[in-house]
Amino acid sequence: MTHKPLFYAFMALLLVVAGGCVEQSDKYKRLQAQLDSAQVAAAVQNAEFEEIFATLNDIEQGLKSIREAENFLQIQSVKGGEISISAREQMKNNIQYIAATLEDYKAQIARLEADKKYQSAQFQKRLKSIMAELEGKERLIEDLSHQLTEKERQLTVKAEQIVSMDQSIAALRTDLAQLEQKNAQQVVKMSEQERQIYSGYYIIGNKSALISAKVLTKGGLFRAAKVSYQAEQSVFQQVDIRNTHIIPLYAKKGKVLSIHPAGTYTLSPDENGILILHISRPDLFWEQTKYLVVKVD
Repeated sequence: MTHKPLFYAFMALLLVVAGGCVEQSDKYKRLQAQLDSAQVAAAVQNAEFEEIFATLNDIEQGLKSIREAENFLQIQSVKGGEISISAREQMKNNIQYIAATLEDYKAQIARLEADKKYQSAQFQKRLKSIMAELEGKERLIEDLSHQLTEKERQLTVKAEQIVSMDQSIAALRTDLAQLEQKNAQQVVKMSEQERQIYSGYYIIGNKSALISAKVLTKGGLFRAAKVSYQAEQSVFQQVDIRNTHIIPLYAKKGKVLSIHPAGTYTLSPDENGILILHISRPDLFWEQTKYLVVKVD
């Protein structure tokens, strides 16, 4: 029992001496250098893996944002009614941005696939899944881009149709205005023709007044029904023969000098004895002459 502590102390001293000898050996130093190199390589590889997985995480997070944006773009593309110019421009910018982002993601995935250091089945499966989704998104964005281009084409055609329609409407309005003007002129012309057709003229006066008006000569009536008057038309009163049935003579004696068929008129006094010319058949009365000459005393 008294020798055991001394034995243990001696063995510990031998271990210390032996350990000091091992640390100083060349083999130990080589092993330590290899260990240090392996630790550095492992740290570098861990950093590379962290960078790779950070890249993959960024891409997957970007794809999530793209999925949200694509839903909005699809809603906008199928929404009923017209899309405003600002909305179309915003959609176009979004599509271009997403397309550029997808190209950048594909380039990053291609670089990772080309690196032979990362060939594990799980890693390659993850890359292929991301790449498949990227390609699907590209097809979707291409389809949306085509839809937007088609909408813009349709809007351009519609705008051209509207311009053409506006021009046609303007031309029709011009034609209509010209036609209305022509019709108005025609109405005026027809009205004037109608006025001339249905106009009759009469003059009432004593012999001297009729001579002064050059309707009578001293020898008698100057103008027969088929002979032109020398008198100015302004000395006659104009009437519408369609509705002129009574002409007061303002005298108690009178005589119709112009030629009018018998039975188409009468001369009769009113209650005051003033003669009234009653035209019973206007169409026949004015048939031979449109000028009525009445001499009164």
